[in-house]
Amino acid sequence: MMNSTTSDIKTMIGQMIMVGLRGTSPDDAKYFFRSLNGLTIGGVILYDQNVTTSPPSSHNILSPEQVKDFNEALQSFSPTPLLIGIDQEGGQVNRLKEKYGFPQSNSWAKLGLLNDIVETQSCATRTASTLSKNGFNLNFAPILDLSLNPDSFIAKKERCFSNNPVSVSTHAELFILSHLAQNVVPVCKHFPGQGSAGRDTHVGIADVTETWSETELIPYQTLIDNDCIPAIMTSHIFHQQMDPELPATLSSKILTNLLRKKMGFDGVIISDDPQMGAIANHYDLKTIIRLMIRAGVDIFCFGNNLAFDPDIVQKVHSTIVELLNEGSITIAQIEKSYKQIMNLKTMIGLV
Repeated sequence: MMNSTTSDIKTMIGQMIMVGLRGTSPDDAKYFFRSLNGLTIGGVILYDQNVTTSPPSSHNILSPEQVKDFNEALQSFSPTPLLIGIDQEGGQVNRLKEKYGFPQSNSWAKLGLLNDIVETQSCATRTASTLSKNGFNLNFAPILDLSLNPDSFIAKKERCFSNNPVSVSTHAELFILSHLAQNVVPVCKHFPGQGSAGRDTHVGIADVTETWSETELIPYQTLIDNDCIPAIMTSHIFHQQMDPELPATLSSKILTNLLRKKMGFDGVIISDDPQMGAIANHYDLKTIIRLMIRAGVDIFCFGNNLAFDPDIVQKVHSTIVELLNEGSITIAQIEKSYKQIMNLKTMIGLV
């Protein structure tokens, strides 16, 4: 199976990997790519704080000038242009902070309280422009989770816009279009809706069987129907009626049957971080990769910040090759994801 097209397959596998790395300088970028020993990746995700240290220490972002140089260096060492992603929701989930020299940003919850289209448009445009100017081309936002549980991890951090799916859809569309106008991919999250969850999936399983409602799908369905969602990030929530065995990130019932087939989504599906407790505490890496590919995930986003593994890229590459050789997954599945990813990169003028 892995004969004359081995190099092509390895290239395709690489595009499915987005990973966090340590470093702030062009030399750090060069060292990172050298450490891959010829393997390729499709993207990176940057953070301002390294949370594996106590107290947290500086990670990738120090100032606008520094991060722009760092991102340019990352692109220069990658054979295929990278998706360079960040969580820039605004408010508390805000990696490009004012204290580093970046523009102020409002939380999604504050914009929801204002419920003003002009203000949302202004904030979204400023965010997208800041990202684009500093070398980012993907933002893990907007959040489509509805504000259904005031005690949820998401709501407590002021990450939900509203409990009204129509308002969320309207303002999220402005956010999306503002980003696409700057050639920045907006990634809607967390599918199929995490707004009712009582537990934090960073820590462990969040069972929403009793709290989730179908209204949580409305923003996704509205924006899919409007043909304006290029990428969706999965949630690690568990819902017994949707899938009695697997959390959403690992579930073909949720990602393929519901999102792809029933709701008609034809963009890129990106996993939430598989190193989060809801996944990592219950499955080994090989099982995680196998289930994600079978479920229809196109890009695995290993933040490498909850737990740092300097060999994660090599491990993911070799695991996928092993799964192919065993026949546990197919080349057609890899090719399909590769095509989706390259279409996304083409859409923003990256390739």
